[in-house]
Order: sequence, then structure tokens, then C-alpha cells
Amino acid sequence: MGASEFVLGRVAGIFGVRGELRLLLFNLESDWLFEAPRAVVLRSPDGRRIEVRLSARPGAGQRVLGLVEGLADREGARALIGWDIVVPREALPEPEAGSWYVEDLLGCAVRTAGGRALGVLVDVHPGAPVDVWELGSPDGTCYLPALAENLLSVGPEGIVVRDEGVVEGD
Repeated sequence: MGASEFVLGRVAGIFGVRGELRLLLFNLESDWLFEAPRAVVLRSPDGRRIEVRLSARPGAGQRVLGLVEGLADREGARALIGWDIVVPREALPEPEAGSWYVEDLLGCAVRTAGGRALGVLVDVHPGAPVDVWELGSPDGTCYLPALAENLLSVGPEGIVVRDEGVVEGD
């Protein structure tokens, strides 16, 4: 387990005419970006990277709005749509006991409480109202809603989930 960089979210769109961004944050419970402007890296879909200072504020509903220092126009903001918000692991606070950063779990073996090996956690698809874990194995792909009641344990032996709730894929 462990990652040197974490993807906190993605620039999902623009808001207004002054360069504000609509952000899709993968952990809406965290207020880390709301506390103060933070040094982050914006990573384009083709891998380009720019270092910026980003601040965030709540918008209407579950919307999150962000502002990059020095960016003050709509077209500059539009150019960032689809870019990931990336931070070094050491910049984030340690998760509370019984909590994990998703990136810490990627690559972990996943099995059911009954002992059936499902594969490894290869991706997490953010969704509303719940994220979905993608598990890959030589036998194919399966999916698991990322619900607390599905997760039984996380440890050196990997991730143990309830037998129910696994959805077979391709």
C-alpha cells in the first residue's frame, strides 16, 4: 500500500466569468482544500503538469468551486477542464483510524469473507451516491459498491469484503 502522489479530484467545469472552476473532489468530507490556498499540481489528460495555488469553497448543493491564484478569466479556466488535482502524499494529513486514502488501497488483493479471491483493486470510479471499486483478475473484472457495510477489513493480507454486493463484469 502507499502512493507518492494522490489525485484529490478533477476540474469538472467553469463557473462564472472570473476564472472560477467547478471541482469534482473525490472526498467531499475533507475540508483540506477549504482551509487555505494549497500548493497542488494540475495534471492534464496527456500528462502535462503545472504547479498552482488552489483554494476551494462550497457552492450550491454538493458543488465545490475552486480558484487558481493568478487565473482570472473564463477561457483560461476552460483550458483546465479535465485536469486532475494532484498533491504529494506527505502534504495530506494522516487518515483517522479505520479510514484509508483510496490510493493506499490500489493494488491490494481483494477477497470475500468466504475466501473467494476477487482480484486486486485497480480503479475507483467516483459516483453519486456511492463510488464503485473496479477489481481486476485473470478471470475478468468485477465491481463493488464502496459502501462501509461491504468492507469487512483492511490489513496486510489485503481487503476482505462481504460476499454479497459483488457485481460480475466483463
